[in-house]
Amino acid sequence: MQRVVHLALAIALGVFLYSPLRSAQGSDLVLQMIVFPLLTLSGLFIWKGHVIRTWLRNSQLTGEKLPRRLFFLVFFVFLFGLGHHIDHVIRGNHVGWPLIPAVNAFTFSLLAYPFVGLGLYLGWRNRAGVRYWTVLFFVLATMVITQHFGPTANEPPADVIGPYESQLLGSVAFSWLLLFTVVIVAALLYSGVLWLRRRDNERTQAKTGGS
Repeated sequence: MQRVVHLALAIALGVFLYSPLRSAQGSDLVLQMIVFPLLTLSGLFIWKGHVIRTWLRNSQLTGEKLPRRLFFLVFFVFLFGLGHHIDHVIRGNHVGWPLIPAVNAFTFSLLAYPFVGLGLYLGWRNRAGVRYWTVLFFVLATMVITQHFGPTANEPPADVIGPYESQLLGSVAFSWLLLFTVVIVAALLYSGVLWLRRRDNERTQAKTGGS
């Protein structure tokens, strides 16, 4: 799977460099902020993935409070969220402070990053678990779905695709948004099910101990 991701990113880099997309709106920023960094990270993970997995086990960053699968879901939510915010900057619409003086949904969505960092820190200190992530993912999923796909969407799909001169780049931006939404919902479902299971286990153990 790691090699497939690396190969897909390499193909994307080649397409951007050796096709008319090279001169398309925002292509330089996409290459600099998304494709090349991800290509580098995927290559490092292929090379030193076993070291990273060992570090995660020994650092106790993942464990009872933050299972490894949930950790990787958190990482992908962060990654897709960052890419979507870069998309906002490229197309130049629906942006807010700190890019412009107006405080709006874009500004509040940036709070997701410190809350992710806080959750990782508290999990490492054994002070926050799957319940924290379930609540955070619920808030994020609600924001993304209502902003982009709800009946009163403030930023409908047309506002994501339309500003791009290239229809292909607009479609890529919208596909990224769809994947972002899927990842958030998947993380919400996984953390929610895990939370409910642990709560039921704790209740069962309490009843067993009480009897």
